Amino acid sequence: MKYYILIISLLPFYYCNSQNVSPEKKIYNKLFEKVSNEGKWGDKDKRGTVNYIDNNKILSALKLPKKGISVSLSFDITQDSTQINHSDFDEVTKYDHQASSLEFRGYDWALDNYSISYHGFTVSHMDGLAHLGQGGKLYNGYDASNITQQGFEELGIEAFNGGIISKGVLIDIPLLYGKEYLDAGTKITTEDILKFEEKYNVKIEKGDVVIVRTGRWFEKSVKGDSDYSKLSAGVDYKIALLLDEREVSVLGSDGTNDAQPSGIPEEGSPVHKLTLVSMGMPLLDNLNLEPISKEAIKQNKWEFFISIQPLRFKGGTGSPVNAIAIF
Repeated sequence: MKYYILIISLLPFYYCNSQNVSPEKKIYNKLFEKVSNEGKWGDKDKRGTVNYIDNNKILSALKLPKKGISVSLSFDITQDSTQINHSDFDEVTKYDHQASSLEFRGYDWALDNYSISYHGFTVSHMDGLAHLGQGGKLYNGYDASNITQQGFEELGIEAFNGGIISKGVLIDIPLLYGKEYLDAGTKITTEDILKFEEKYNVKIEKGDVVIVRTGRWFEKSVKGDSDYSKLSAGVDYKIALLLDEREVSVLGSDGTNDAQPSGIPEEGSPVHKLTLVSMGMPLLDNLNLEPISKEAIKQNKWEFFISIQPLRFKGGTGSPVNAIAIF
């Protein structure tokens, strides 16, 4: 009898606790379910929204370049604090490069040993679909607990061994508003993106790789280093609906895509969770978008061929990446 009494006495607590959810969290929860691609490409799918890139999309993307101008969207990987993509606040990223020499059969060889932890706020990298889970589940219902020291057998970065080749679209929001950069904490909305499309005559379409510039690195060159994990410009989580409606394949930014603070008390990185877990959409973080911003203005063109080639790791949650745009 006492157990029934205990259960009954706890019911008001659970009821009150369930109501103690922020309005933004309720909106987020509905959006998470609405944009979910679980099962869309079968219960064994591991590529998520990259499935939107079919053979015809690749062939059409190959026709985009007219000038043969190649632009890297990534930074050098470095420990040097004088470099723009180094942050004293980034405790996640670690990098070491040791070069050595070896004499073998009369030849003097030069060798390298690289050690890197790339997730964080510094290195240009791709987040694979095993990078984040919710409620013990990864994208498409894969078990998030199936991680070993060698990563994930079921949802590793090797799903993208063939590379990601498509049309890229640069959404340059500072340019839209006549600024060099957005103030830290700014949230880029769907309305901002639609305004950019209209003003610069560009259209986000099925299978596109969408690259959003906030001007983060220009801001850093002016103001110096800051704790990007606490205050940063990024996209508002509600743009997931636009990404879903347009059937975008990949989202990338010069930041980590999420704005900080996120605007949802219960969610620190809602954009990451909506894309990686619900939609199955890989992310590109910490891109160097200053060169492509200048080139796009010069060419008066904000769409281009893009090639994203993660390293061929087995079971990895992502990869350092050198994304290349060609005009």
